[in-house]
Amino acid sequence: MKALLIALLLGAVALVMARWLPNTAQAPLPEVTNDSTAVEVPVQEEQEKAATALPMIDTLAERQRPSRASRLDHAAAGPMPSPQAVKALRESMRHGDPRTPPLAPRTDLREPPSAAELADPALYQQYEQRQKQNVYASFASAVDQRIPKLEAMIAKGRAEGISEAQLAEGEAKLAKLREQRNQLAAQQPSADGASAEEEQD
Repeated sequence: MKALLIALLLGAVALVMARWLPNTAQAPLPEVTNDSTAVEVPVQEEQEKAATALPMIDTLAERQRPSRASRLDHAAAGPMPSPQAVKALRESMRHGDPRTPPLAPRTDLREPPSAAELADPALYQQYEQRQKQNVYASFASAVDQRIPKLEAMIAKGRAEGISEAQLAEGEAKLAKLREQRNQLAAQQPSADGASAEEEQD
């Protein structure tokens, strides 16, 4: 059984090697006569045929890597950056580019939970409820600002004679916004009150 496994393993290795090695003709071993003298068989023609049959094979011996000195000569022949460009690059790496526009302000205005709120589940639920109320209040405030703009756009469109389909679309959006605002005010009265307080401020 062990011998069979070894034979299978050797056969698999031989198949893999035969598949991955190039299909070049290998020189046959020299023939040995009875008097133990080696007679060389000419294989030069077969090697030339194999070389011409596979023109795309590139061996390491055929690759000529240029010497280090010639590589340095070619690098020196290339364009060199000016000292001002090098200095500007170093300065921008250290201090940034002064032409860079300022970063946009953070839009996430949520207050992070305190350590006590993180430690106590009841306090954390109160924190989450406050965050929800803030979201509802900001929505109600945005709707209260958007409704007059939509009404003005609809009136302007009606005066300029846009199509009835476009007017109906604008009026449907306006009605949907009012419906959502009223629904939110019914579900979360504190959000509507908070938006009213924001408008007074």
